[in-house]
Amino acid sequence: MPASPTAGMSKLSLECDSDRSRDQSRMQPLHTTGSEQASDMSDWEPGEDDDDEEIDVVSSPTGFRYNISRLSPSTRQTVRALFSQKPAQEPPQISLELCGVRHDPEGSGLFYAFQMHEVVPCSVRIGARDSQRFPTPKCECPDARYRDAKPCKHLIWLFDRISKQALFDHDPGSELTLTEFGYAEELGDPFDQISQIRLDLLADGLRCDTSNPDSDISLPTPARMKEARDMVAAVAGIQPWELDNYRPDLESSYNGNTLIRRGDLGATLFSLILASHSLAEWVRSELNPSDAAVDPFRSMRQRVSRIIDELDAFSAMEEDPAIAAAYRSQGKSAEGPRDVSWAAAQIQHCVRRIEKLVSRCSTPLAEWARSSAARSLVGILKAVVGRRDLYEHLIGNHETDFVYSALDTLVDQSQFVEELEDIVNSICVVYGGRPLYVTHLGSLIERMRSYKPDSASITSGSGIPRTEAPSLTEAPPLAVQDPGPSNPSSSSGVQFLTPEIPTSAMERSQSARGGRGRSNTRGSKRSASRNAPENAKGSKKRA
Repeated sequence: MPASPTAGMSKLSLECDSDRSRDQSRMQPLHTTGSEQASDMSDWEPGEDDDDEEIDVVSSPTGFRYNISRLSPSTRQTVRALFSQKPAQEPPQISLELCGVRHDPEGSGLFYAFQMHEVVPCSVRIGARDSQRFPTPKCECPDARYRDAKPCKHLIWLFDRISKQALFDHDPGSELTLTEFGYAEELGDPFDQISQIRLDLLADGLRCDTSNPDSDISLPTPARMKEARDMVAAVAGIQPWELDNYRPDLESSYNGNTLIRRGDLGATLFSLILASHSLAEWVRSELNPSDAAVDPFRSMRQRVSRIIDELDAFSAMEEDPAIAAAYRSQGKSAEGPRDVSWAAAQIQHCVRRIEKLVSRCSTPLAEWARSSAARSLVGILKAVVGRRDLYEHLIGNHETDFVYSALDTLVDQSQFVEELEDIVNSICVVYGGRPLYVTHLGSLIERMRSYKPDSASITSGSGIPRTEAPSLTEAPPLAVQDPGPSNPSSSSGVQFLTPEIPTSAMERSQSARGGRGRSNTRGSKRSASRNAPENAKGSKKRA
């Protein structure tokens, strides 16, 4: 039967800005069935299975297990619906786009702003508990503003990701207690946790950009650019030992206003990944666990390098007024000093994270993962020994198991013996004497030398097979819907939504027509490929 002439009318909405209407229509998917239009509305409706009410512990995509028995029935439904969706070959349902630190114009102090993207962007504000406007986390989505859903799915999703970055010492086998505010009781005060980590470092772990309070332009962070290059390298089949020298021009020649680099597929993919957070999540979910872009041990080593860079910048700021002015303009000074004490504490967190990934996996790690873990630990130790200020804080002449206790579980990684011997010599020559720490390292080196593998299958760190998959990696992003039509304003950049701005006409029309549902795998990917670049092209606006 031919379709009704008015069948497609529900997908239309009146817009005052004709240019924005054209941008929106250009990003509409080519094929959308009636069932797809209706399925989106049911995704977050209460389930009909009474057995679900008996489930008090749910697992999130990051691997955390939450006890939700203390939540209200409506909140339990929201949590189950959010975390019950299975990974699929589709772009993510929610992606994190932007974060920034702001001064409240009404004088109640600082607050952190996070912006996530679903069908249209939504903003989250996290203020200190003594602030007047945001003493509890607040989302600007329609559920939170008009349907009084507390907490909404966006808060739960965001705090799950933040918890993964903040709760380094949490045993993944134990439960977290989810509160009515959307975050785990064990997280403590979210504002304080973010302040201790520092927002820009948290953004690296969350894989989102940061905005500058004094600029309307927000470029991709160095961490995202490095990750995008690693993704392109993975697609190109670059081997791990070739990675450091692969296509440095991708970062140096990047231009956010030019997405298509004719004659250069690698550079085009690089630009598209940076232009679309949804596409980046999609590509990330398709990579092998051993690929550098998703290797958790490599990310910890890079995080330590970033922490040391921040320590250097803070030290330079104290000596150069120009650097201090630039530092303040970025909002960094508002969160507290990035001194040696802060850097040492953050490096300790990274080392403990690696140790837990190695020691608390339910199944033995693949060889590539053990090699990557040892490489990261040795690299971190070398960086610390190379700086007197960090060495005195983390090692010095006092009893400590810094890095050593984690390496002690990786004695099979004898390919790093020579590097460890160089570190021992540096400690003795630069700092004098033979502290107890050197004795521990010497004992570890001897055990590595005498280690006898059970089989000849163990390889060195450079010969990493891509097909091995460990159990340590974070679970892939939520199984998600095709992104669907984007917010018309996103064609000119991502901007924070303010509490004073009402929901856009598109949000209302999207809610009325039920949005788009899931399509088949291939159709979803084609739609995402068309929509993602348009969705994110352009400069990002500040809050």
